[in-house]
Amino acid sequence: MNTAAKTDNKPKAVNARLIGNIAPYAGLVLVIAIFALLTKGALLSATNLQALANSVIVTALCTIGSVFVFGAGYFDMSVGGTLCLSAVLGGMVTVSSGSLILGFVVILAVSVVLGLIKALLASYVNVPFFIFTIILSSIFTALVLVIMGKETTLSLSNAVTPIKEFSFLEISIINVIVLVLFFVFCLIAFNYTPIGLNAKNLGGNKFASTQSGISTVKTTFTVFIFGAIGVALAAFLLMIRTRTVMATMAGGVGNDVMVALVLGGMPLSGGPRSKISAGIIGAVTITVLNSGLTILGLTTGQIQICRGIVFIVVVLVSSLSYRGKLLPR
Repeated sequence: MNTAAKTDNKPKAVNARLIGNIAPYAGLVLVIAIFALLTKGALLSATNLQALANSVIVTALCTIGSVFVFGAGYFDMSVGGTLCLSAVLGGMVTVSSGSLILGFVVILAVSVVLGLIKALLASYVNVPFFIFTIILSSIFTALVLVIMGKETTLSLSNAVTPIKEFSFLEISIINVIVLVLFFVFCLIAFNYTPIGLNAKNLGGNKFASTQSGISTVKTTFTVFIFGAIGVALAAFLLMIRTRTVMATMAGGVGNDVMVALVLGGMPLSGGPRSKISAGIIGAVTITVLNSGLTILGLTTGQIQICRGIVFIVVVLVSSLSYRGKLLPR
């Protein structure tokens, strides 16, 4: 009888896993179809598709890097603040030196340093990590305001030496190349190296990971470095595309990353079900959702309400499939 019961349960488990894998893609198609109808085709117009392509790159890069962090069980709410502070400091160096290369180095260095600070807090301070990141996000935003002073916008046009202005085609090519390379790099690291395996094990159960010989501190620092690289790439591409750096830039990126991960089919608790593809699928879905709601003429407050409702529904539905499968932490 036990053998029969196991045989009966196996198809159910396979079906649940299959549905879970297909759901994010089906959700993306559904969102596109719904808003294409509601906006009477405006969503898929050439002009809006160009805007979507530019918007999705920033969210996708941040989200792909964040898969490592969230996959390891760390709920990071400071992605937007990290991106803003990195971009502002990198932009100031770019304007004062006239060098995009030097500006990128500064953006990457600042992002990595902030990531290491978060990893340090996550590893050695016994307080729920998301509390720290909420506070850190406020601190990063405040630092930007202090650094910029009375200036609200920093333009690359004011650089000491002229900085190349990229055409839309050039920006598009750069965006695609950077996104593809970063995605492939993260896909290999997350799925085929001990880095991803350790991150998923840590997110699944920290105590069990420690007992199995995984260095939780080393893994924590590694995943935050991956997250920092994604933020740095996003900050740099955003800077060269807009040619400006503002104190309020990327204000909603943190929330977009969190919602994108859920829409991409990844549990925010992390663990074995984490996957890099959630970064791409989720980023496209949340970008289309934001664009569709904007075209429909909704206010910022109304858009936030709709996003919140979608987020809650997706979390509730997805939690039903793995709530009883989680190991005690």
